[in-house]
Amino acid sequence: MISEHFDTRTRINMKLALDRVCRNRPVGEDHCFRRSVAENIIRCALTGRTGIGQLVDAGERAMIRTRSERESA
Repeated sequence: MISEHFDTRTRINMKLALDRVCRNRPVGEDHCFRRSVAENIIRCALTGRTGIGQLVDAGERAMIRTRSERESA
Protein backbone atom coordinates (compact mmCIF):
# COMPACT_ATOMS: atom_id res chain seq x y z
CA MET A 1 0.00 0.00 0.00
CA ILE A 2 2.62 2.53 1.04
CA SER A 3 4.87 2.03 -1.97
CA GLU A 4 1.93 2.60 -4.32
CA HIS A 5 1.13 6.03 -2.88
CA PHE A 6 4.47 7.56 -1.96
CA ASP A 7 7.79 8.24 -3.60
CA THR A 8 11.08 7.04 -2.14
CA ARG A 9 11.88 10.28 -0.31
CA THR A 10 8.48 10.33 1.36
CA ARG A 11 8.77 6.68 2.44
CA ILE A 12 12.20 7.41 3.94
CA ASN A 13 10.84 10.45 5.78
CA MET A 14 7.94 8.39 7.09
CA LYS A 15 10.29 5.70 8.43
CA LEU A 16 12.54 8.30 10.02
CA ALA A 17 9.55 10.02 11.62
CA LEU A 18 8.28 6.73 13.05
CA ASP A 19 11.72 5.91 14.46
CA ARG A 20 12.14 9.40 15.96
CA VAL A 21 8.77 9.33 17.68
CA CYS A 22 9.18 5.80 19.04
CA ARG A 23 12.81 5.78 20.13
CA ASN A 24 13.56 6.22 23.81
CA ARG A 25 9.88 5.75 24.67
CA PRO A 26 8.97 3.07 27.22
CA VAL A 27 6.34 1.68 24.82
CA GLY A 28 8.28 2.54 21.67
CA GLU A 29 8.61 -1.08 20.60
CA ASP A 30 5.00 -1.98 21.38
CA HIS A 31 3.26 -3.05 18.16
CA CYS A 32 -0.05 -1.30 18.90
CA PHE A 33 1.74 1.92 19.82
CA ARG A 34 3.90 1.89 16.68
CA ARG A 35 0.87 1.08 14.52
CA SER A 36 -1.05 4.04 15.95
CA VAL A 37 1.88 6.38 15.31
CA ALA A 38 2.43 4.97 11.81
CA GLU A 39 -1.24 5.35 10.89
CA ASN A 40 -1.16 9.02 11.84
CA ILE A 41 2.04 9.54 9.86
CA ILE A 42 0.45 7.88 6.82
CA ARG A 43 -2.68 10.05 7.10
CA CYS A 44 -0.46 13.13 7.24
CA ALA A 45 1.50 12.07 4.17
CA LEU A 46 -1.70 11.31 2.25
CA THR A 47 -2.72 14.96 2.68
CA GLY A 48 0.51 16.04 0.99
CA ARG A 49 2.41 17.03 4.14
CA THR A 50 5.51 14.92 3.59
CA GLY A 51 8.30 16.93 5.21
CA ILE A 52 10.12 15.21 8.04
CA GLY A 53 9.00 17.84 10.55
CA GLN A 54 5.38 17.53 9.52
CA LEU A 55 5.49 13.76 9.75
CA VAL A 56 7.19 13.80 13.16
CA ASP A 57 4.54 16.25 14.40
CA ALA A 58 1.81 13.91 13.19
CA GLY A 59 3.48 11.01 14.97
CA GLU A 60 3.83 13.02 18.17
CA ARG A 61 0.12 13.89 18.06
CA ALA A 62 -0.69 10.18 17.79
CA MET A 63 1.60 9.45 20.72
CA ILE A 64 -0.19 12.02 22.88
CA ARG A 65 -3.60 10.66 21.83
CA THR A 66 -2.53 7.06 22.52
CA ARG A 67 -1.16 7.98 25.93
CA SER A 68 -4.36 9.78 26.95
CA GLU A 69 -6.44 6.78 25.79
CA ARG A 70 -4.32 4.43 27.90
CA GLU A 71 -4.60 6.66 30.96
CA SER A 72 -8.38 6.89 30.69
CA ALA A 73 -8.79 3.10 30.26
